[in-house]
Amino acid sequence: MEAVKRHGYALEFASSELKGDREIVLEAVKQDGYALEFASEELKGDKEIVLEVIKQNKNALMFTYY
Repeated sequence: MEAVKRHGYALEFASSELKGDREIVLEAVKQDGYALEFASEELKGDKEIVLEVIKQNKNALMFTYY
């Protein structure tokens, strides 16, 4: 959690389990919207996570399933 709070892109190096953890992914995208690229497929369509991506960097929407 601390790693993604500092550098959202650290999600790239997380385990599959952590990439599917909603709270971890939410923190990662708050720091760096592009971290969504490394989230689980299920979380790429999560409404709250997508809204955070938009707040952080709307260009990162290319990684969503909306």
